[in-house]
Amino acid sequence: MSNLKIAIIGVSHWHVPLYIKGLKEINANVIGVSDYNKDIALNVALDLDTKTFTSPRELIEEEKPDLAFAFSPHNQMYILARQLIECKIPFSIEKPCGLNYQQVNELAELAEQRGTYCTIPFIWRYSDAVNYFKNQNQMSYTHFSFRFVAGPPERYLQNNSPWMLDKAQAGGGCMTNLGVHFIDIVSYLTGINDMQVLGAGYNYTYSYSVEDYAAALLKVGEHTTFSIETGYAFPMDEKHKRENTWTIVTNNAYHSLTDGQIESRFFDGKNNIKYLPTDSDEYYPVFVKETIRQVENGEPSQIDLRQMAHVRKILDDINKTAEINRIKS
Repeated sequence: MSNLKIAIIGVSHWHVPLYIKGLKEINANVIGVSDYNKDIALNVALDLDTKTFTSPRELIEEEKPDLAFAFSPHNQMYILARQLIECKIPFSIEKPCGLNYQQVNELAELAEQRGTYCTIPFIWRYSDAVNYFKNQNQMSYTHFSFRFVAGPPERYLQNNSPWMLDKAQAGGGCMTNLGVHFIDIVSYLTGINDMQVLGAGYNYTYSYSVEDYAAALLKVGEHTTFSIETGYAFPMDEKHKRENTWTIVTNNAYHSLTDGQIESRFFDGKNNIKYLPTDSDEYYPVFVKETIRQVENGEPSQIDLRQMAHVRKILDDINKTAEINRIKS
């Protein structure tokens, strides 16, 4: 059991159940939860045997947590993160941390000035799949391709997050929600933060103000291309949640990730299949436990606001390119 006093802010957010699983696995000391929806806050508080508060400030001032897991609609993230930074409370906050690069960059600068710990759940960094590539020696990358298509947009109406379908509150749709993970993966594996957007296009099939299908092509450094395809379109059932397909071309092999495995076909004629978890949901409890461990040991964040700012800048460029293409069409 961790002795840290842990707060959960914004428990109506659709990601929260994934975090609660990790907190329960280590019997974490959750000293309070907050949300504007009193009924949801009460239900979560009862589940965790803790207190409920109507606002983040009330929770922070009364309980003085050692660590906060923070959630909110994207248009409220800047204010919430700034409050936590100024109070010097170590915290995790869901991506994208703000509506644009300017907001996230300001938060990164403030956190650096105040020395406040903040970490971002780019959970694929904890995955066996990404670490398979990270641990390869003398590997250079030619091309990355990611297709990650989640369930239809109506699922956000069913899980208490209708704001996800409103551009004013969410800032964007499937590219903002899903695509940022893959921008981070490519940055993490290549060590390159600046990418050139070559093209992008969005579809609005369901007539919400956010895109429900998106594609983008980018250039990474001088020798690597990178494509992302994301969507809210996959017919979900209990067994099949989404499509998650990766193709990564390196100097020595062609690597294909599908459900539960990576197949590497090497140019020297050798082939290898590695079986590993490819459900992103499984890595949120890992992220929770690692965040708690880092804060307990006084370690710096491995995925901080500065790295989120790099990703946010690229996302802004993708959004801008897609909007230009939409106007021309």
